[in-house]
Amino acid sequence: MPYVGCRKHAHVGSTTCDLLFARSKIMCQNMKPNTAVELSCIQTRKVMMRQIAYRILQFVAAWLMIQRCHALDNGLARTPPMGWLSWERFRCHTDCKNRPSECISEKLYMDMADRLVADGYRDAGYTYVNVDDCWSSLERDSNGRLQADPDRFPSGIKFLADYMHKRGLKLGIYGDMGTKTCGGYPGSKFYMQADAELFAEWGIDSFKMDGCFSDPEEFPISYPIMSQWLNKTGRPILFSCSWPTYLYGRHPNYTAVAESCNIWRNYRDIEESWDVVKDIIEFFGNDSDNFSSVARPGAFNDPDMDGDIQIWARPISPVGSYAVAFLNFGIKTGRSVEVTTSLAKLGLHRSSGYNVTEGFTGQKIGIYKPGSSLTVFVNPSGVYLIVARPLQK
Repeated sequence: MPYVGCRKHAHVGSTTCDLLFARSKIMCQNMKPNTAVELSCIQTRKVMMRQIAYRILQFVAAWLMIQRCHALDNGLARTPPMGWLSWERFRCHTDCKNRPSECISEKLYMDMADRLVADGYRDAGYTYVNVDDCWSSLERDSNGRLQADPDRFPSGIKFLADYMHKRGLKLGIYGDMGTKTCGGYPGSKFYMQADAELFAEWGIDSFKMDGCFSDPEEFPISYPIMSQWLNKTGRPILFSCSWPTYLYGRHPNYTAVAESCNIWRNYRDIEESWDVVKDIIEFFGNDSDNFSSVARPGAFNDPDMDGDIQIWARPISPVGSYAVAFLNFGIKTGRSVEVTTSLAKLGLHRSSGYNVTEGFTGQKIGIYKPGSSLTVFVNPSGVYLIVARPLQK
């Protein structure tokens, strides 16, 4: 299947490009010289060209859908993927001369890989080292392929992937659905197949695709296309989408998102601020678009509110068991908060009672009936997690 687009971007014959313009040319070819009319005609042609290109994109998507297996049949993200991503701390710092330990470079990711191994994070399940924006050169090479910045990544991305794999880690990389990334580097529009194949050639394990310099209205078509090209490489590449992020407030179709993406961004970037973290937690707690229903077989219960305390409960296995998280959003007092409730208020009504344990250590807290009083202490900006397993009658 050839690329869709014009010769500048896509290596297709003149016929394909001419079809894009033929219809719009008819309207303007015999017009008399008139600046106002000509400008109006130009604008009309632009709109029509956009519509025609969008229809072709729809056709390509339909063609891919006919051939494809389910997009998530790649064996990945069966549990939430964990690792490290550079963006929150290092952003798009590229001045390696003056900030050698903080710039986006192969050294930064190699150092972080070594820390994940030495400090025990890898063994705890944090296996992804994810490169974010600003890793590439500002231009593609003469063959239209992405290329790493030669000064900051002199050994290349393939070397970096091999470095991770030798240490039991995985390498993630960043790209964009549009013509440019958010940082102004080459995007994947018109190059999705080529980029997917290149990532597989390099040994990439995860691909985060942003949505800058693109039209969110095209995401229901373009993200599934990229998902298909990744799967067609034959290499298991986890696909992280920013699809819903750019549709915030417009009720994204999370069912469609889940069919093409292993994981997806829903909301704002996290920052070094407890207010931001709190805002993100509250967004997921509100679950206004019911996105939890497509992420897992069940949904979180509505949180029980108590001032700065939130209580979240959700069913876990075995059947009848629950995990309950007490979150303390209070950061002004600097002291723990005493919370008293009952299992019945949390939606746990098994008359035989429950064996309650601390969620992280497994330490036994006690046997509780649904109406029994349960008291816990939650640190400021902390979480207290319990697990309640039903007793047999």
